[in-house]
Amino acid sequence: MALTQLNDGQKLLLRNRAKDELDRIERLIADKDKKRMIDDFKEKFSVCEIVYKVILEDHQFNKTGQHKERFKVIMTQVPYALAYAGYDFDNELLKKLFSSEGKIGSRSVKKLRDELTHSMNDKAVKEVSDRYEELNGYMDSFLDKIRSFDAA
Repeated sequence: MALTQLNDGQKLLLRNRAKDELDRIERLIADKDKKRMIDDFKEKFSVCEIVYKVILEDHQFNKTGQHKERFKVIMTQVPYALAYAGYDFDNELLKKLFSSEGKIGSRSVKKLRDELTHSMNDKAVKEVSDRYEELNGYMDSFLDKIRSFDAA
């Protein structure tokens, strides 16, 4: 399918939409408390994801005999990979962290991180703000269980 060329009016409208989006995001991150909340939330989930992927990589290598370059967090794999490593996580906690639940008010940590990363969605920002302690509690529970493993 050939790319349709825009006329000058359409180009102007598109550039204005892009500028409006940039203005919206710049206003949002100008609020230093809100920006810090978003950054802290995304950073903590990144830590959860990175730690999980250490386990996922070994799990997948054991399964396929191949090392992949990239790993995608898929909720249906999460409990199995963690059980493979000897963890006994509550499945509900894992869903609250890693599922793709997208219903506003009950979105997973992963879904909210995705919304903040890819679109800086205003509703996601509000939901993270409203549920900040709850969401951090899920991430803290996950990290505490990983941290408290007796290495001996």
